[in-house]
Amino acid sequence: MDDLELELCKSLHKDHMITLQLLERLETTLGPKSSDLPDTTGGDFRNLLTDLVTVLEAEVKGHFAFEEEHLFPRFADEIDPAITEMLQGEHEIIRPIATQLTDLARAALKEGFTPDNWDEFRNAGLELVEREVFHVQKEEMGFLPGLDEILDEDEDRELNMMYLSAT
Repeated sequence: MDDLELELCKSLHKDHMITLQLLERLETTLGPKSSDLPDTTGGDFRNLLTDLVTVLEAEVKGHFAFEEEHLFPRFADEIDPAITEMLQGEHEIIRPIATQLTDLARAALKEGFTPDNWDEFRNAGLELVEREVFHVQKEEMGFLPGLDEILDEDEDRELNMMYLSAT
């Protein structure tokens, strides 16, 4: 997405890339099913859990909310309401999965996993990867280039400052 001109679009793109990198780490970690419970007391897995909590909370509380409040209405008015309705619908599906995953990650950071909550974490994690990766791809291919066309420099500057303070 080197052709994006607006700072806001660059900021959104940067956050998308951070999210995709995290989801790739998560998918790799959850890959082959193992009967062993992961060690949450240190190392890479603990770092992954900590990063999951941080990134997913910023994603669903900051990034999603900002798009819904400040960007989707404008995009719907000037480009296509069907696109923002689809993206909004995906947010509503992803948000509870991300919340479930962050709650499980927080609990595991404190107490480790049980066989039951590890299975729940694995299932929610794999579902999140599938849904969120597809969602980010849609935003990268259509939403960000559209925003880049409809916002002027002053709007860009103001919205980018608002976005950066919201996430």
